Amino acid sequence: MTDSLAGRVVALIGAGTDGDRAFVVACAEAGANIALGTIDKSQAQEFAMNSIANEIWSIGREHFVRVMDHADPTAVVAFADEIWDRLGRCDLAVLTHDVLSVAPLEELSPDEWEATIQLNLTAPFLAAQAIGRLMEREGFGRLLLLIPTDDSGDAAYRAARAGLRVAAEVMDAALRPRGVSVETGPALPEGHEAIAVVPK
Repeated sequence: MTDSLAGRVVALIGAGTDGDRAFVVACAEAGANIALGTIDKSQAQEFAMNSIANEIWSIGREHFVRVMDHADPTAVVAFADEIWDRLGRCDLAVLTHDVLSVAPLEELSPDEWEATIQLNLTAPFLAAQAIGRLMEREGFGRLLLLIPTDDSGDAAYRAARAGLRVAAEVMDAALRPRGVSVETGPALPEGHEAIAVVPK
């Protein structure tokens, strides 16, 4: 282990995937404290995130897990507040919101369209807004929104991905002069690359 990220705080909203684990463990091994939030309240995500938390605990870093519905604006704001209340700051927030939808065009109902847009565009935007607002108050921070680059998914899913790219560009233009960058990427970095994305 190194201490290159000592005193830094990394937050991640995700499903507890192997990629999530590799990323936050690399950051914890480098000295960062970790905040973890789930995409939904499923037992599988709760178990996966707490499994990652156990590994962070074994490394000896401060951390917490918030089991939440990422599409609930109140829950996301509460998660953002908890990061500052418990860990004191947030240098990097990674938002891995990605809920694939593959409905054929002729079967894509208005309700399915709205649900997919809510999960893949509105929810990550509101999370970025909530955390970004607190980063702005501190005058530093980086938001990383993961957006897959493949062309899978139905019309609603792909529209949401495109919309999130534009939203990230607009947020970055507004927040970067205030010390907060908003960036997108196709996948979580690992190892030394994971450490490199945390602001120094």
